[in-house]
Order: sequence, then structure tokens, then C-alpha cells
Amino acid sequence: MDSKLTTGKSWFKAYGLPVLVIPVGGLIMIVLTILIYMGLYLLLESLFFANNPQGFSPNPLRKWSTIALVGLYLLLLRTRLPDLLKAIFLTGPLAAFIITTGHGLYSQPVVSIISMLLVAAACGILLYLYKKPWIYYYAAALATVVGLVYAWPRPWLNEPQLSLMSLWLFHL
Repeated sequence: MDSKLTTGKSWFKAYGLPVLVIPVGGLIMIVLTILIYMGLYLLLESLFFANNPQGFSPNPLRKWSTIALVGLYLLLLRTRLPDLLKAIFLTGPLAAFIITTGHGLYSQPVVSIISMLLVAAACGILLYLYKKPWIYYYAAALATVVGLVYAWPRPWLNEPQLSLMSLWLFHL
């Protein structure tokens, strides 16, 4: 073990600080992402569908804003920002991608759940292939949990065969 990491201050900077900062910063990023999307949705709805708010479908806006957000994050990765900040910024686009995938396939709960898990797995594989530090995995895990909870299909509203699985999962 490196002697530099055995001192309290160095250990805290290397491990303690990211463990504390990533959940707080990540949740702030996810909330900001959702609020910006909602603000954009309400603005477009009021501008173009003022007389028929139900006529504005959120699916295209959700899809294109997620694509733009992921694209912006990929550009951000090429900057010289610290890895801790890049890991925090990962939470917004990844959670948005998982939520968009889940909502896009909401009418097929099993496919929706599998697709959301595949998005998370693909992110993990890409992080591994690009040899990213552990803080990226930690941020990705946080974004995955939040995205899954937010977009998890509600079986009692869709398919009755999933109600036993959800009962088991939600009561763990």
C-alpha cells in the first residue's frame, strides 16, 4: 500500500471525499437534469399547445434532450476537469438515459426493465474499457439506482404477472 494513502488527510482526499461528494453532487445533477427537462417541456407546451396541453407528447422531447445531454457529456469527458467532477456530471446523463429507456418501453415492463439494466451494463463496460477510476463506477451505480427507481414500471398498472416480483423487490 502506498504510504501516501495511509495518512488520514490523503486517505480522506482519495476515498472519503468522493464517497461523500458524489451522492450529494450526483443527486443535485439528476434533480437539475429533471428540472431543466420539465421546464423545457412546460415552455414548449405553453408555446405550441396552449389550447391542447394533452396534445404535446413528451417522448420526442425526452429522447432528443437525452441524446443532447449524452453528447454534451461526451464532450465534457475530453476536457481537463478533475475526474471527481466528471464522475458527478455522469449521473445526470446516465440517469436520463435510463429513465428515457424505461419510459420509452413502459408498455412492456419486462422489456423496459431489461433495457434499463442493459444501459447500465453498457455504461459499466465502457467505463471498464476506458479504464476509468472507481469514482465513475460509484457515480454510475448511483445514477442507475435513481434511474431505475424513477422509471421502474408499476406492474399493478400494467402486467399482473410482475406484481409478485415487485412485491418482493419493494419489500426487501
